[in-house]
Amino acid sequence: MSDTSGNLFQPVATSTPTRFPLAPSPVGLPAGLSRNLREPLTAVQTNNFYGNILLGDQTTPIYTNPYALWYSKNTGDGFNGLAISQTSISQRHFADGNPPQFFYSPVGIKYFVMSAREFESNIDIDLDTPRKFSINVNLTSGSSFIQFPVVQGMGFITGVYYNLIPYFHSAVGIRSVAGDIAPRNGIDKYRIELFDDSVWTLYVNSPQRIQFARRGSNSIIGSNSVHGAVIQLIRGSHSDMDQAAGCYPTAASVAGSVLGSDGIYSINYATTGNSNSGNPLILALPHHVNTFTDSTNDARTGIRLDDQTHGTMVGVLTKKLEMRSTLPTNVSFEPWSQIPGFSTPSYSQTALTAIRTAAVNEGNNDIAAESNLDSMYFSGKVLSKYALVLWSAYYVVGDRQLAENILSKMKAAIERFSNNNQINGLAYDTTWKGVVSSGGLGGHPEVDFGNTYYNDHHFHYGYHVHAAAVTAHVDKALGGNWVDSIKDWVNTLIRDYANPSSDDPHFPVFRAFDWYVGHSWAKGIIESTDGKDEESSSEDYHSYYGIKLWAKVIGDSAMEDRSNLMLGILNTSLNSYMLYRSDNTIMPSNFIPNKVCGIFFSNKVDHTTWFSNELVHIQGIHMLPITSLSSFVRDPQFTREEWETKLQAIVDSVDSGWRGILMLNLALFNPRASFDFFNNPDLPVRFLDDGMTKTWSLVYSAGVGGSPA
Repeated sequence: MSDTSGNLFQPVATSTPTRFPLAPSPVGLPAGLSRNLREPLTAVQTNNFYGNILLGDQTTPIYTNPYALWYSKNTGDGFNGLAISQTSISQRHFADGNPPQFFYSPVGIKYFVMSAREFESNIDIDLDTPRKFSINVNLTSGSSFIQFPVVQGMGFITGVYYNLIPYFHSAVGIRSVAGDIAPRNGIDKYRIELFDDSVWTLYVNSPQRIQFARRGSNSIIGSNSVHGAVIQLIRGSHSDMDQAAGCYPTAASVAGSVLGSDGIYSINYATTGNSNSGNPLILALPHHVNTFTDSTNDARTGIRLDDQTHGTMVGVLTKKLEMRSTLPTNVSFEPWSQIPGFSTPSYSQTALTAIRTAAVNEGNNDIAAESNLDSMYFSGKVLSKYALVLWSAYYVVGDRQLAENILSKMKAAIERFSNNNQINGLAYDTTWKGVVSSGGLGGHPEVDFGNTYYNDHHFHYGYHVHAAAVTAHVDKALGGNWVDSIKDWVNTLIRDYANPSSDDPHFPVFRAFDWYVGHSWAKGIIESTDGKDEESSSEDYHSYYGIKLWAKVIGDSAMEDRSNLMLGILNTSLNSYMLYRSDNTIMPSNFIPNKVCGIFFSNKVDHTTWFSNELVHIQGIHMLPITSLSSFVRDPQFTREEWETKLQAIVDSVDSGWRGILMLNLALFNPRASFDFFNNPDLPVRFLDDGMTKTWSLVYSAGVGGSPA
């Protein structure tokens, strides 16, 4: 099963990325990882939900929504097997304070460990068929094994036992095990109550007759060895569960279509087995449920399970989750806003005079020198900001000579990177298959925010893609064909973080973007008990906005439609989980006053950043860079609420470039006040972040309604 399907997911390219030197990763692939018996192992996911089980001793939890699963081996309790936890919202731990800085779900509670009697003396792990939405986790004892198909959104934890005696453990403790009314012939059902009063349901579909009984207060053991027995476990007890017992997902793929500004996408599950409904039980997140198509909505059940951080999930009897999305097809290069009454950007003579002065001044800067940095992130920010100065000089000021002067500087600065002549050149990692900074190849995960370890690739490369797109757009308008000389380089960066097809074997499919949770993950091949994370919602959508603009430049309609669809999904998910309007009912009510998540983990939400605990940084990292797309996600209501409750009181005390970020963010609901701030001949340069310019700040704030008469 491919990870994607349909015309929207055509490969960007399939050629070998030969422009970069080859190098192995400092982090090796785990032993026992295989594609399957028929296919060679290709690019392995680095930022995926199951990343922890590929790293270290493979015992750190992975998060499937809503389950936490981990390989339990040689622990003090002697419970060897696949540990399972699923906690409720009432179990979340909140920091002191109002609002609290963080909350998290408990880690390491072994509600169950799915095991086998043979694992007491011998257990090992191997993994196969790693795909975007799934991986098979196999726990072995000699030639006997349990195969766990681990799939995002799976309703049951399913283990298929081969020549083993099933054995289940619970560190919480088992109060009772009782046979229940079976959903149909051939499937046995058990109701299990634990000492914390939680109820779990166990389904057993075995070719051999088997019975289960409690052993002591912590274990349940099967009466005999089984071969091909499908054993399924779920927290709770609901009659709708019976309709899915016996059927389970083994993999999934995404498909989508776009018609104008309307998008439809689906997560399609491959399944094994049979159930009364003919479908598996799939658990949907709140942003799915709120955008369900009618057919998927009709398949909803009464089953509810809480996710660690994404809210309460809804059970659906289906092989396809299908959702609708509203797309930003009307957002392009020029300033755009959701402010009521805005249609197209307009500029008074006063605004144009100020913009021209700023563009001439900033256009005279040495762009090549400023961007000659040892960081793909910081260099990308510089190139991206000057690309917007270039665009403004040509399309707003209307000065061809000024634009040509800036254009020549932009080409030279970008070509340093497209020719791989920067301080820390990129290399093609032959282990995990990706383009990485050479700076960390010697085993230095801190270099460039961990780029070599696949941290933040969509942030870093997104700035470069955006800069190249805007620059090539102006070059084409001036009659040039410079785009042809950089197309392969830009496409390779896109393939690294947003490869849409497994037909391109040189990069994993959608390294960063998680089609199930609806946003990207920034953490790469670094273990984390709380799972994957992301601290900048704005740099997330900026990375795909850059691809959208690049697609316009090169005339790739599938890429443009795909980017628009991803941006539409991001708008829904980010405003569900990371950006908090006062009417948000998904996240904890006492956390909403923080207005942004800070760092969003699989298992924790922490209102901080990786680099600072200052409020301006925590809020600001979810703003930058402010572009024409920003208002699509950060709507006027949200930005006004955040300004009035978090920012207004501190902005005048901010004596750095973060003040400029706050003040340009103000243009998302009060563009005149924003323009007046930047239209100051004596504006200190220190008030401009290294990724922003006075030119674009004036162009955007004036263009969306702040232009004075």
